[in-house]
Amino acid sequence: MSSKEIIDEFEQKISIFTSLESMTSSLLGALITQADIQVHSVTSRTKDIQSLSSKINRPSKSYESLLDVTDLVGFRITTYFSDDVDKVASLIEQEFFVDKANSIDKRKSLEPDRFGYMSLHLVGEHKSSRLKLPEYIRYKGIRFEIQIRSILQHAWAEIEHDIGYKTSKEVPDPLRRRFSRLAGLLELADEEFQSIKYGIESYRHNLPEKVSNSPEDVLLDLESLGYFINTDSKILLIEEEMRKLFCCESLTQPEDEVLSHSLGFLNRMGVHKLSELSLLFKEQERYILPFLKVWLSSDAQLKVSKGISLLYLTYVNLARVGDQVNAEYVLSSAPFLNISQLASDIIQAWKEVEI
Repeated sequence: MSSKEIIDEFEQKISIFTSLESMTSSLLGALITQADIQVHSVTSRTKDIQSLSSKINRPSKSYESLLDVTDLVGFRITTYFSDDVDKVASLIEQEFFVDKANSIDKRKSLEPDRFGYMSLHLVGEHKSSRLKLPEYIRYKGIRFEIQIRSILQHAWAEIEHDIGYKTSKEVPDPLRRRFSRLAGLLELADEEFQSIKYGIESYRHNLPEKVSNSPEDVLLDLESLGYFINTDSKILLIEEEMRKLFCCESLTQPEDEVLSHSLGFLNRMGVHKLSELSLLFKEQERYILPFLKVWLSSDAQLKVSKGISLLYLTYVNLARVGDQVNAEYVLSSAPFLNISQLASDIIQAWKEVEI
């Protein structure tokens, strides 16, 4: 077929390709979600006529038919971490037929004089099992390209494309070293983010054993605080009592904002370890419900989320001390509109509590 015939056929079938783009993009998103892989984005595009014409008219290219063009429809999956690139690739190889002869891992083929790194490019098409479905049958024989790369790889590729330099030979000498340093920093950052991710996963995995064996050594952070409120029997019991008191249907999942505020308040009160929090809760727990009956008596829409008792534990502890200045200091770690008024209201509510 001539270039004109290929372009004419593409114009006639453009609706098929745009439909393929839409259907496959949705499918990729659903598959990634189902596999529980966190990605930054899934984007797609169908070539326009000008882009196709430019591609098939290159002297180095030779196409006998429209379907010889493997990237008429393209998808880009941007992951947060570099190891997720391979996880996504494995998922795609399970769910699609991958044309390995036309696919390329540009991370491995990167030449020494290139800056940065590129993405994994897979050429695929829908498997025969999916093509039997009425909504997919029209896509038989159409290949498409799926690019997968981390968000930092994507950032480099976009900037590199905008600047226009692809090898060290193309870069003016005064700028060459700066390019190299930047490429190295991005690669290091990618590896460090990956290492931090593994570190967090390891910390979470070992946290139960550490809490069980040596709680006095466990520092308070969002991870240890989250584990504590989900496993401590006294926390679970008092929050169930709160749920019944305010007629809530069920305990909702911990709210990050509430946990963050509670952590900030506790730290400002000098509570920095899990053992210290456990002791404080043991000392103050009997006051929490009586305080709430006064503090929230007019609030009919209360949501009892896991960990909310720690927020009110803070209020009770500040109220019992009755020090306005100290209360304002502790509460100032959160963006309340009127810290002074809140501190005053907490102390006043405590005066009405009957123990």
